[in-house]
Amino acid sequence: MTFDVPTGSVTSIIGPNGCGKSTLLRGLGRLITPRSGRVLLDGKPIGSQPTRQVARRISILPQSPAAPPGLTVADLVSRGRHPRQRWYEQFSVLDEKTLRHALDSTGILDLAGTRLEELSGGQRQRAWISMTLAQETGIMLLDEPTTYLDLAHQVELLELIVRMNREHHRTVVMVLHDISLAARYSDHLVAMKSGAIVTQGPPADVVRPEILHDVFGLTAQVITEPTHGRPHVIPLGAVPPQA
Repeated sequence: MTFDVPTGSVTSIIGPNGCGKSTLLRGLGRLITPRSGRVLLDGKPIGSQPTRQVARRISILPQSPAAPPGLTVADLVSRGRHPRQRWYEQFSVLDEKTLRHALDSTGILDLAGTRLEELSGGQRQRAWISMTLAQETGIMLLDEPTTYLDLAHQVELLELIVRMNREHHRTVVMVLHDISLAARYSDHLVAMKSGAIVTQGPPADVVRPEILHDVFGLTAQVITEPTHGRPHVIPLGAVPPQA
């Protein structure tokens, strides 16, 4: 497959379960090595670049990340500074300033001393997003960041991600399940099926009835929501399996 990430945009990868969305994201983040082909970062094979150098360019938040018990929000976010520290350096004034800015940007500065297990689902996701911000990378890879969140917290988190993109000029690539939310909060969509990219482009070009039928096996009506002019999916029914 050929997949170019538009610089400075929010890109969402959509598709049915098991189609390869998370695998593609993990390949982009060098967590796995492709069997064939290459992943290029700044025009160079990502596999040949030093790990610390890659970690200064790309931050990745896996699906359902875990942390040791008792870890505070500040402890977690400070881990985002590791790629920018040397073995002989202590946590610097710049590191502390960056940590506070990341916490403040996500609205959880007052929770810095709180243990992660004491947070709500939405607060916990904000803490992990703060860690990726503290890493100060130009590219953020987020694997299903809205998992386990109710609709209000999903919208809240996606609005935060878009704000991080706009204010900090971060290129964001994320995996999302909700097609309408992906269309609402993304500049670029990539639709996958059976390990292949079916189509990609602006939301209005990707979220179309015939593509939903082909990719998701879904009969649906697509309307343009009036507030933001983005496509919105109204499911009409699943496509019956062929005998």
